Amino acid sequence: MTATIQFKQVSKKYHLGMTRTSLPVLISGWAKSAFRKTRPELSSGDVHWALRDVSFELNKGDALALVGANGAGKTTTLKLLAKITKPTAGEINVNGTLSSLIELGAGFHPDLSGRENIFLNGAILGLKKPEIQRRFDSIVSFAELEKFIDTPVKRYSSGMAVRLGFAVAASIDPDILLVDEVLAVGDSAFRLKCMARIQELINNGTTLIFVSHNMGLVKAVCGLALYIENGQAIHFGGTSDVVETYNRALNERRMSQFNGREGQTKIQSATAEITRLEVSGDNSDANVLMTSRPAKIRLYYRAYQDLGEVAVVLRVIRSDGTACATRYSRIDQVSLIMEKGEGEISATLDPLQLFPGNYYVVATLKNKNESLTHDMAYSDWFQVEGEMTGYEDLDAVYEPNRAWNHQAPALTNQDLLAEAKRQS
Repeated sequence: MTATIQFKQVSKKYHLGMTRTSLPVLISGWAKSAFRKTRPELSSGDVHWALRDVSFELNKGDALALVGANGAGKTTTLKLLAKITKPTAGEINVNGTLSSLIELGAGFHPDLSGRENIFLNGAILGLKKPEIQRRFDSIVSFAELEKFIDTPVKRYSSGMAVRLGFAVAASIDPDILLVDEVLAVGDSAFRLKCMARIQELINNGTTLIFVSHNMGLVKAVCGLALYIENGQAIHFGGTSDVVETYNRALNERRMSQFNGREGQTKIQSATAEITRLEVSGDNSDANVLMTSRPAKIRLYYRAYQDLGEVAVVLRVIRSDGTACATRYSRIDQVSLIMEKGEGEISATLDPLQLFPGNYYVVATLKNKNESLTHDMAYSDWFQVEGEMTGYEDLDAVYEPNRAWNHQAPALTNQDLLAEAKRQS
């Protein structure tokens, strides 16, 4: 089988800044080099490798998701496939008609109406005028722009422009469809319609390359995924496996970047201090807790005087900074009398119920009415594992207790007779 797309050790280099690439400076540089008989070189600091030796191959009907952080090289890959730019090194083979929706409003002339832009874009995509006329009504209907089709595109909202762009790109039944994150601009109802159309195209043999930060959409649409980081291919394979690898790397990066707990000022009075804060489960691995099992938070303190009744606030924070749970001893009606000396306060979460990810706990020791803070402390990072892998935009932060029930319709005597006849 001839591959629809072959991406062989492709690299793309960009020169940064304008000081070396503006026309007068380039002319001056080349003129000087003509006398020196050498080509002017850029320093390594002026070069950015958007892609380095990236390879993959797709057959007819394959759906590939490109995942990675902003600036990883995903859109550059699409632009190379669409021939918007050329590779610095490597080989790209694209077999078949290609349609793309890469940049919001790309290919639209702002002063032309929606109707005129449909014919303009159709011609750019290789359709003849009779073919565009035949598809025109379905394009307008899909974009839901009947009322505004003769309005200049510059008066369209971003969502309207996306709807029109996708309707045109998806109307030609391309062999290859490139879709970037622009679909995130549309409303949820239109996104569902776009996903249904994409699935229809895939079923009809269209090869899809899809860029999105919504891992739910990625796993629903694509069977393959490529994780790109800093222009390099990290992992290529089945979508679930690649997304899990990406989520793990994302968690680790968030943990290193989001260390606000270390940057905050430690509040401490001369009355008491939290000497240690621990989070543990009931398994042998102290740093890994299970969603469905209990977890215990232990706060060790040293009081320098009798404080009477105190309050403790516990906050569970995910690696991206999301506060996932907060517990107040006062609201839970727990009486904590703190006398001079050392002691321990613990709270049990049974079951833990957090979705898989990386977390830490912030504990605050306050007076009875929480008007005064005695001290604040942070636990070490801990990992939560469970049946779910990673977390996504549409997932919550915890797994609630649940009980399922199904009330099936009762079969009548007539239904039973009909079933008996069918079986015989």
